[in-house]
Amino acid sequence: MRPSLNNPLVLLALDTATEKGSLALAENDRLLGEYFLHSPGTYLQRLLPTLDELLRATGRSLKGVGAIAVSQGPGNFTGLRIGLATAKGLAWALSCPLVPVPTLEALAAPFPYQPHPVAVLMDAKREEVYLGLFNCQGELPQPLTEPQRLPVTALPSRLQPPMLLTGPGLNAYGDFLEKHLPPEISWAPPEMRHPRAATIARLGKFRLEQGLTASPQQLTPSYLRPAL
Repeated sequence: MRPSLNNPLVLLALDTATEKGSLALAENDRLLGEYFLHSPGTYLQRLLPTLDELLRATGRSLKGVGAIAVSQGPGNFTGLRIGLATAKGLAWALSCPLVPVPTLEALAAPFPYQPHPVAVLMDAKREEVYLGLFNCQGELPQPLTEPQRLPVTALPSRLQPPMLLTGPGLNAYGDFLEKHLPPEISWAPPEMRHPRAATIARLGKFRLEQGLTASPQQLTPSYLRPAL
């Protein structure tokens, strides 16, 4: 059952897909607050205490949360498991909707009304990347292809101008990409290459309105298999 968005809806968003995690609270279209976690090794210990800090800072209570959005992956395996387990536990305890948000989509979302395709790259380790291609000509990103996991060496044949590159994979494999990609391809600024819980909240509200929720029992992290 979809909650009525005519009334104020407080949505909690969690992102632990990369080494820069975050939590955010939003009320309808207004961001109430956002806190950051800078080490995956501390997610298990810091996630719930940071949530308590966020609730106090925004003057909200956990009981007032009406929906939870969470970054579903791909990304850091341990981080994703911690984030999803936390989100599922909270959704179960609060009896509220749980909204999964694809991480690659969240990384493309900061570039609305972009005239050219947006390619999102995430580090999949072992010289591999997660790749998502999006049309961002509207307010929200639309996938152009299914997300893939593939070797870094396969990127030059898939990425051609005009195009905007973003995502933490640029930091991991920047030297290779600068050497092998056409200089006409644009790169997002470094501060816009990581997912944010504020973006998860915005996309989560849209997906909630569309009824794109998941049950805590069935939601699993998105671990992309290598492309054949």
